[in-house]
Amino acid sequence: MRLTFHKYHGLGNDFALIDARLGSVEFTADRARRLCDRHTGIGADGLLLWTGSTERPRMQVINADGSVPEMCGNGIRCFIKHIADRFAPTAHTLTVETGAGSLACAIARGADGAVASVAVAMGVPSLAPAAVPIARDQPLLNESLELGGHGLRWTAVGVGNPHVVTFDAIEAAARANLAPRVGRNPMFPKGVNVEFAQILAPDAAGAPRLAVDVFERGCGWTQACGTGATATAFAAVQLGLAPSGREIAVRLPGGWLFMTVAQDGMTTMRGPATHVFDGEIELDAA
Repeated sequence: MRLTFHKYHGLGNDFALIDARLGSVEFTADRARRLCDRHTGIGADGLLLWTGSTERPRMQVINADGSVPEMCGNGIRCFIKHIADRFAPTAHTLTVETGAGSLACAIARGADGAVASVAVAMGVPSLAPAAVPIARDQPLLNESLELGGHGLRWTAVGVGNPHVVTFDAIEAAARANLAPRVGRNPMFPKGVNVEFAQILAPDAAGAPRLAVDVFERGCGWTQACGTGATATAFAAVQLGLAPSGREIAVRLPGGWLFMTVAQDGMTTMRGPATHVFDGEIELDAA
């Protein structure tokens, strides 16, 4: 059986998007792992499965290791680009159902009419332990903890999926060893995405800037993570490291995302999505 797929990336965080509305193929964890394999499959950080309709689409994400996250910030921009470019060429807004709820997306088109960038209303991130979740009664807010053998200050943020952010400096070698151990720490019963962030000098216009590297559940170090950028910007505002109500530029290894955290906590993510190619693959050979 041949499966049609569409390859996209958001700042290098890449996906195979599949129209699963007919429901003729079961996407098990094992099948997802084989399809995402970079040597014998398509090669991707995850699958984006489209169900629902054009008017009310639903996106399910399956990571490269077969796990199912609640949402993916880079993935949803790719998802919107696919639908808006091919099935809704005049649309300027779309709402997508995800495991983290309904997310409203605003579409900016280029001179050729194609989607150039997507702004996603990510909702109000939460520090509440149950919303992350974390196995404790109080929020984890810039608190020094021995996680994985290093006493860094951490802030845990729920963005529909779990994140833990540190702005403390740590050498690259130690960070590489620390990240997977933090991600598997029993304090995080569903695992956690780990963000190592730093405050950068403002740009020439005085706009705030951050840098972040993300170790994601299900795929490890990634070129970009939309929910990770959301969690980092939100944490920076809560800690007084960045202002609310002003767009914050977040540099990831794959490029820049632009976050705005309103005074009420409502956070918007803006960034690009890129179509790479379309293809077919034999499922038995994936």
